[in-house]
Amino acid sequence: MLSSRCFQCLLLLLFFTLKSKANDQLFFRYHECNTILGNIPDGSAYESNRNRVLEQIYSNKTIDYGFYNFSHGEYPDKVNAIGICRGDIEPEECRGCLKASTTLLLERCGIRKEAIGYYDSCILRYSNESIFGVMTTETSKYFNIEAKLVAVADDVFNKTRDNLLDELKSVTVEGDSRKKFAEKSVEVMNESSSRSDVNDTIYGLVQCTPDLSKQECTECLDSAFGDLSSWCMKGCLYLGPSCSFRYDIIPFFQSIVNNTESPAPQPSKVIAPALSPKPRKGIFPLIIPIL
Repeated sequence: MLSSRCFQCLLLLLFFTLKSKANDQLFFRYHECNTILGNIPDGSAYESNRNRVLEQIYSNKTIDYGFYNFSHGEYPDKVNAIGICRGDIEPEECRGCLKASTTLLLERCGIRKEAIGYYDSCILRYSNESIFGVMTTETSKYFNIEAKLVAVADDVFNKTRDNLLDELKSVTVEGDSRKKFAEKSVEVMNESSSRSDVNDTIYGLVQCTPDLSKQECTECLDSAFGDLSSWCMKGCLYLGPSCSFRYDIIPFFQSIVNNTESPAPQPSKVIAPALSPKPRKGIFPLIIPIL
């Protein structure tokens, strides 16, 4: 039998493992508060509608596919909100991520009529303008991800990565109104042999908000993939309001298909963003990661 001391050590190890996993999933990347649309008067109908629709998103236990698009109120105080979780995230984790995002957005953008917050696992946004079925790349950002060792991606790696992302895009755009998402891992193969590159298996994940059409999803991802090699090496994360993707050389997702490995999520060290598209005039992005 285990001694009492050993048992306590095992419990502590389990606690810190679970805590680390939760923190990895709930890494807050950044947020933006729109200053153009004006402020919300304290105690106004818009404020009440905004708070109500956000609560409606994170407390909803009927939806189990990770996409929420709700409205509340009447013009001019109507609030539209979208919450979307990464396609491999379980419903309970999804709601927890959206609730955490609600808390941060209300703290940091509470007086604004429009805001968006990005976690690794979920994206939450609200606005008094129409946002349903509207493709946009505003507020999107790239992040270089340092995994294991920083290494320059060679031509073989880049070709394998591009083929993987194109394959995942083809699957994603064919998704339905519940989910447009795909993930897969692939080995980087030497062109002269059947042996895999000693360093790399590429893990990739691609997603669009499912309210987009096939064409809109394609356009969003084509835009996101556009300058990839200029800004990312062997790990890259792109977050946008309409689509997102990530590839890495360490496992980071939970497999949802039978023919793909099922890696456990692992932490990655984040390097400062390599590129940020210009925000709209009057929008001042705040990038405050939660450590």
